Amino acid sequence: MNTSFYTAAVGALSQERGLEITANNVANLSTDGYKPDQASFADLVYTSVRNAGTKPEVGHGDALWKTDTVFSAGGLKRTDRKQDYALVSDNAFFAVQRGDGSIRYTRNGGFRLSEQADGSFLLCDSNGNRVLDGAGSPIPVKDADAKQPVGVFSFQNMGGLVKSGGNDFTATDISGSAVPVKDAEVKQGYLENSATDLADEMSNMISTQRAFEFNSKMVKISDEIMQTLNNLR
Repeated sequence: MNTSFYTAAVGALSQERGLEITANNVANLSTDGYKPDQASFADLVYTSVRNAGTKPEVGHGDALWKTDTVFSAGGLKRTDRKQDYALVSDNAFFAVQRGDGSIRYTRNGGFRLSEQADGSFLLCDSNGNRVLDGAGSPIPVKDADAKQPVGVFSFQNMGGLVKSGGNDFTATDISGSAVPVKDAEVKQGYLENSATDLADEMSNMISTQRAFEFNSKMVKISDEIMQTLNNLR
């Protein structure tokens, strides 16, 4: 009976994590350039149980195996704002340099002008991080209406990128180093919508919620049976 209790408890915790991932995708439905996550679950190890000469297998629940980011491109919306840029292809990112010198990559091209101490202007993101050109240098802006030479970078393995908050990604050894993309299609005056599909997320939420409720009910039933057995002793 302890097996059924802990198996259901593990399953409930796993589905709860799945609900959190789906809820986060829905919350970012309006976030420009957002890439949704997709949860994958795996069965835990099986144990052989002897019973009347047979060897049925008893599982130990499931667990969140991995979380994949879906990098499909979102639709474009026209803003006519000169500091807005959108990427057309999937495997392409803008690069921004943080105050500590580290570089992150993003699909959100909602940039702005940031005045420097000497009165000049640099192209930055909404957090004040400097947008980089193809050579990895900040972009000075002299004509606010002109199209700026924003750098576009791709990766050998996008699955190796790690979300680092604020809709940004960090390169890893698995993703490989960023490679500049020449002649990449960048549209000025446009932004990329979130790639979250509300219909898919609602479907995922319903199925995950039902799985969570089923496991929770199994926990309750197992607990009630254990209490009944203890009272019979």
